[in-house]
Amino acid sequence: AAYTLVIGDAGKHIFHPAADTTARTFTIPANASVAYTIGTAITFINMTSQVVTIAITSDTMYLSDAGTTGSRSLAQYGSATAVKITATNWIISGSGLT
Repeated sequence: AAYTLVIGDAGKHIFHPAADTTARTFTIPANASVAYTIGTAITFINMTSQVVTIAITSDTMYLSDAGTTGSRSLAQYGSATAVKITATNWIISGSGLT
């Protein structure tokens, strides 16, 4: 199902299995709701043919290399890691990520 990350997800991976053929959204909550420590890394893996959306609430997520901000799409067999770089900023990079 769609999922909003919790503090216990720090340093872990969020997995969308091939058996789940529904597009999903995984949301990184605002620092005001869940205060991950700076340097926290969370990896997303998508094994299904449906696109996974990696969303951010009121904080900012930058796409590595391009610097563009906002939600990202993760294609089948894609993996991406988001790293918290300041109190309200994340940077994300990976394969199959747009």
